[in-house]
Amino acid sequence: MLGKSFFLDRATSRSLDWLGRYPALGCACHDPRSLSSGRQIVVAAVTTTDVRCVFFSSIGSVFDFSATWTELERAKTWWYFVQRWYFWVVPDANTLAAINSTGALMDHLSVPTSAPRDLGDDVFLPWLDAIEKRARRCGTLAVLSHDTESV
Repeated sequence: MLGKSFFLDRATSRSLDWLGRYPALGCACHDPRSLSSGRQIVVAAVTTTDVRCVFFSSIGSVFDFSATWTELERAKTWWYFVQRWYFWVVPDANTLAAINSTGALMDHLSVPTSAPRDLGDDVFLPWLDAIEKRARRCGTLAVLSHDTESV
């Protein structure tokens, strides 16, 4: 299990409902005023054994990816690439340290204050909602919603 095939075998393509639920995260790569300054976003949280990442791509797709640290060790080339290519949103310094320990130090990230306690949807999706809310305060969506509110 190496590289892109590892990602494609493990990632779950999320429905268009996810893009509707997270428009600021999904459109961030097309907006230099966005949370990521125009980069594709990955939102990640970890446990001692696993990592869960939601990738918002430039073509409008959303991929939900989970793996163990052991599996990522075998897919180093791909993992190093995504560490550098994407703008990362992580919940805390411990997550950042865990991800950085598996590759090069990431220089593009945001650290929201609330951290998910586990990687299940019941906790992860409300956390993603909070990140979306923060992302909407940046960029074009913030301008559009501000203009709408003033009408």
